[in-house]
Formats: sequence, structure tokens, C-alpha cells
Amino acid sequence: MSPPRVHGAWRGAGPKRRTRPSRPLAFLVLLLCTACAQNAADVGDGVGDGERSLFPDLAEFGELPSAPQESASGEFWDHWGDGHAELSGYRMTIQRYGAAREAELALIYVTEPHDRRTWIKDDDVAGGDRVEVLKLNSTVQFLTGVYPYSVMTSVFAPVDRYREEPFAPVRIAHSVQEWCGAYSHFVWPGRDRFRSLRMSYFAHEGERVSEVDTDRDTLYEDALLVQLRELDGPFAGGGEWEGLLVPELWRLRAGHGGTEPVQARIGREQGVRTAEGREVPVTRFTLTAGEYERVYEVEAEGARRVLWWSTSTGDEAELVGTARLAYWNLNRPGDEAVREELGLSPHGSLPPGGGEGPAGGCPR
Repeated sequence: MSPPRVHGAWRGAGPKRRTRPSRPLAFLVLLLCTACAQNAADVGDGVGDGERSLFPDLAEFGELPSAPQESASGEFWDHWGDGHAELSGYRMTIQRYGAAREAELALIYVTEPHDRRTWIKDDDVAGGDRVEVLKLNSTVQFLTGVYPYSVMTSVFAPVDRYREEPFAPVRIAHSVQEWCGAYSHFVWPGRDRFRSLRMSYFAHEGERVSEVDTDRDTLYEDALLVQLRELDGPFAGGGEWEGLLVPELWRLRAGHGGTEPVQARIGREQGVRTAEGREVPVTRFTLTAGEYERVYEVEAEGARRVLWWSTSTGDEAELVGTARLAYWNLNRPGDEAVREELGLSPHGSLPPGGGEGPAGGCPR
């Protein structure tokens, strides 16, 4: 297999080189934005006079078929069309600056309509531009010594089957906030390529946009917390999977890596896990990519929640509590108590950080 190509540069074997901004692509984007400003303004009320869409070509870039290969089942909508979100709280350990940190993790799954021209939520979009997606918001908070980290990753996956694998994502958004500054990374998967936009407070990362060629069956590690749940049909046809994988965006951020996909394999086996005081049948998925390994244990029946996962880098998460709620209505004083159902602190406080970080300014 030939190495994946970043438009403007080849990425293959040999010494690792620092990625440079894709200036030709950035210039092309600027031209597209200028030429399509009026069309972008017509997409929705969110674009006003003097404003324009950053990427007005997303509908064409994604090459999503006009109709899905298969529509989501009635059983899926009986559960996920009830107007509620599924909220799960996890007890987590996360590695940062050479030390294990106690973290508070929440996974929020909910269905919502998106406009395929922008891949942004729009309750009013209709007709062929309306695509129902299952959104996953993953939020992690932890302390590193005196200062906190807040990490959020959002995955947007159509519930109807447009690609080979169910719930193949159309957009992934990742952001990190801490006292040194803010970082964001957006990925728009296409049929056989993806677009990446990174914006960082570190000079060696900077503000970069690129497009990377991939195989058509490339997976995204961030989306596996959706796909491995097998909410509307089996993953990989019920067998094992092998191909290219775009690594988790937080893992790339923490290690300051590039966005190139890597060769990976996902195996499966049946097992049992003790959860909530009982033995629960699980499907154990093992992801391997070079020296990196990540193991997921997912309920084999029922709600098919992700009960636990761990990585070879030292991260681990275990489910503590779950509830189905219209959480957006729980924003009044006193509603904080609902967080206890999820195993989260009702005060939103962070656990102790522990460990020592490098001295001499903000570590990279």
C-alpha cells in the first residue's frame, strides 16, 4: 500500500519531519470563500452581511451519496428518537506530563438534524439537505498541578448508512482549554480523503489546513465510541477489521503528532464483565496500531453501553452511571444534583491532579 498523501507533501518512511502549513490549499480555500460568499450566505441565517462560510464546498468535498445505502431501523428510532440524550459518567485515569491524573469524563449521545451543506445542526433544514446524525460529545476534565485541563471531542455520524461501516462520521471537532492557551482541531471525513484544520497557541503547530488521501474504508478512532456500540447492526459485519485508522485527536494533541492515518486492526471476542453488581456479557474489541493498543468492553445486548476501556499509554475509563435525560432543560439552580446519577460531582469540581510537570514555562 502506498503511503497516505498530504496534499502538497508526501508522508512515507524515513525521518519524521515537521508539518508545514498547506499554503496552496489555504489560498484555494480563500478563493473558494470569496467566490462562494453569496451562496454561503444563503445556506442559513447564521451567515450575515460581511460574513462568509470558511468551507462552502463541504457538500461536494464529503461526496456523501444523495441517498443512503440503508435507512436506520425502526428499533433504532424507537430508542433514540424519544427526545432524550444518553448521558454516561466515567471514573477515568488519564496520562499527562508523565503522571496519571484522576479525571471526570462524561459521554453524551443524542440524535439531531444536520445540514449536509455545512455539517452544522439545523432544526429547520428540510428535504435532501437534512441528515439525521448521532452526536457524541466526550468531555474530560482534570488537573495538572495548579492548572486545569478541559478536553472536548464531538463526533457527528449519520444514523442512515451512507458508507461501508454504519455511523461513519462526517465531522469531528476537538478542543482543549488550559491555562497556557487554547487548541482546536476539526476533521471533515470524505469518501477517500479528509480535510483537517488545526489552530494552536504553539508556534510549531500554528494554524494549518490540509487534505489527506485515505482508503475508502478508513476509520477514525474518535468515532469508535459510536461504531463499536453496534447500535443498528454489527461492526465490520460481525467480524474483525483491518485497514487505515486516523488516530484519536486528543492522542495526537498530547503527543504533538500529525494527522496521517496508520495501519490498524480491530479484533473481537466475547467475554463477561462485572458491572453494577452483576456479570454482564460483553464484546471485547482490541484495537492495535503499531505499538499502540486500546481495548473496549461493550455490552453485548440491551443498551450496548461502553462499560470500560484502557490504552497501552496508561489511560483507563470505567462506567459509573447512566441516565436518559433532556439535559438541556436541567439548567436551573438545584439541577446540579442530577449529576450524582452519573457518578459526577454535583459541584462540577475537579479531582486532585497529582504528579509533577516540567518546569520553565508551559510544556508542549
